[in-house]
Amino acid sequence: MRKDDGSLNLKGEVTPLMQVLLKRRSVRKYGEGAASDDQVAHILECVDRFRQVAGFERSRIVILGDEPRFKAVIKAAMAGLVGKMNPWLALTRARHLILAGAVYPPDGDRAETELAIKQAAMTMQVAILAATEVGLATCWMAGINHDRVELEYPLADGARLIAISALGLPPRRIGVSWDAMMYHLVSKRRKPLEEIWMEERWSDL
Repeated sequence: MRKDDGSLNLKGEVTPLMQVLLKRRSVRKYGEGAASDDQVAHILECVDRFRQVAGFERSRIVILGDEPRFKAVIKAAMAGLVGKMNPWLALTRARHLILAGAVYPPDGDRAETELAIKQAAMTMQVAILAATEVGLATCWMAGINHDRVELEYPLADGARLIAISALGLPPRRIGVSWDAMMYHLVSKRRKPLEEIWMEERWSDL
């Protein structure tokens, strides 16, 4: 993403970033295959550049590949009552997971803890949009068993898990399914983008 793609341009034309924002949606049914090494590297590069520019030193993003640990993290995420919110995850064709975490302040300051969580969420959103940019599908999930995932896969620097997302190839087509119906039902209840979009322009980075 180019640094000048932060909003509609002066002529009111849709920028590449706006196109990514309009394209992105949660996907629960993935196509066969896995994200390439180049695609994963692009996501991590976007995350690293964002963290550096924004100064979000407490944010952590990990992309976990299809290996025994990957399956163990899925099992941990689905443990307990809260983990049953995403039953599709057990049979997902996605071959990667994005894990987002935040390093909490050592003194337990509530305001600083909340700030770290917000920064981690923004960093996660950058990862989600970068994935969309290179043609991958995602599904942001907070309804997971955070404690079990942290036991199975501790994040660096003692970071606490904020959310995870499946990362995989989008389906070739979306047919009539519960996932598709829920997407359209929920989308109709969402506020129009123009009501939540804030237009501003950053100075050169």
